[in-house]
Amino acid sequence: MAIIKCLPGTKSLKNQLKYLEKEGKTSEELKDGINCTTDNVEKEFNIVKEMYNKKEGKQYYHYTQAFNPEDKINPEKAHEIGREWIEKNIKGHQIYMVTHVDKEHIHNHFLINSVSIEDGKKLQINPKKLEKMKIESNRICEREGLTKINLNKKNEIFKTDGEYRIEKRGQETWKGELREVIELELKNSKNLEEFRENLKEKYDVETRVTKNTISYKHPTQKKSVRGKRLGENYTKESVLNEFNKQADRTISEGNNRGREKSISERSVEGVKQNKQTRIREQSSEGNLNRVYGSIGEIEKGAKQFSIKAREEEQRSRKEDEGVRREQQNARKEREQRAREDRKKYKSRGFNIER
Repeated sequence: MAIIKCLPGTKSLKNQLKYLEKEGKTSEELKDGINCTTDNVEKEFNIVKEMYNKKEGKQYYHYTQAFNPEDKINPEKAHEIGREWIEKNIKGHQIYMVTHVDKEHIHNHFLINSVSIEDGKKLQINPKKLEKMKIESNRICEREGLTKINLNKKNEIFKTDGEYRIEKRGQETWKGELREVIELELKNSKNLEEFRENLKEKYDVETRVTKNTISYKHPTQKKSVRGKRLGENYTKESVLNEFNKQADRTISEGNNRGREKSISERSVEGVKQNKQTRIREQSSEGNLNRVYGSIGEIEKGAKQFSIKAREEEQRSRKEDEGVRREQQNARKEREQRAREDRKKYKSRGFNIER
């Protein structure tokens, strides 16, 4: 797996070169120049800029390609993969490449002259181009038996290397604190306005909302941070989506409660009517079939009842069973008495078969 990052070129080229070549980070065999030498990078970059009169604006691009420590890749192989990757994606520009081995993960650095050596045009790398570069890195890693990264999954929580280092020391970061209170108030708020008010009143976290973004300002920090820099879960889009989901759940739960209440009321009323019918039917011992039919209807309708209605129906069913057992017992007793009467009458000489 190789993670590709575009780093801000805020340092001067001279200072950036000093950092890349710092003792202990790399070695001579892990330095490479494409369309330039490794000894006079700054001078050669500037010659091209002067040649095309492009000395203003962005001076260079800085990319890194970091490998997973679990892949057990050696520095030479990482350097080889890095050179293949950058040559396939950036053409006609001077590139200085250095492989660093001072951290647990081996990683390549690429400094790219912003001015083309072939036609003097400025380098343009938009998000679509960067996505293609990442896909190409994935393809090479797969070919070499290295793990790939999932390019389709957004970073729900985005952390910088600095955050990871602080957390590794067992310390909490201010961005971590922001994520914690944001997640808490997303659950406690009903809409964006209430969400912003709660953050301000409870935690003194200020928010700024534009057409497409939301920014958060930690009370100990001078500057705000955009939600995307905290992770996809904290963007304006994600926050609004969460409130929409909550509203949909509330409406759905309300509709369900209304349906359950309506069904329950109808079910209870049906049970009452069935009881009254059953009582009338039970007044005649000869109408057992109608009683059983009524019981069957109750049992059939029980599937549509709510929990409370089903409990009521179960109690009714037990009553029905009790009535039926009593009737069966009464019938058996009558039949038993009839048999005994037959024996008694026969013993007295009566012909009871007529």
